[in-house]
Amino acid sequence: MMLDPINGVYISGTRFAIQRHVDTENNKIIWRLLSYNRRNRCYSLVCCHSDPWMLAIDLVSYHVQNVKGRGIKTLDVYREAVDIISRRCETAINLLRPETLGGALNV
Repeated sequence: MMLDPINGVYISGTRFAIQRHVDTENNKIIWRLLSYNRRNRCYSLVCCHSDPWMLAIDLVSYHVQNVKGRGIKTLDVYREAVDIISRRCETAINLLRPETLGGALNV
């Protein structure tokens, strides 16, 4: 299993990357959420989903848990962070989906 965002998209402003993987055995698409470990200088698998939007929900949740107390001190800041990260995640998913031609069909 290749856990490297070379085959995926890094979500700027986070320690996470999204990777789209096609399982060769059954041709199903698996979406992976990877987290960068600064200590070991490598990516680790956080979770997998067949639905990319469930992955986006997990990414936002993990990111907010990671930064709470260091920047999210009010509900307004929380809402803004969720909005920004969810939009970045949507862009990353669209880039990785061949059926949207790298997001070009969403313009």
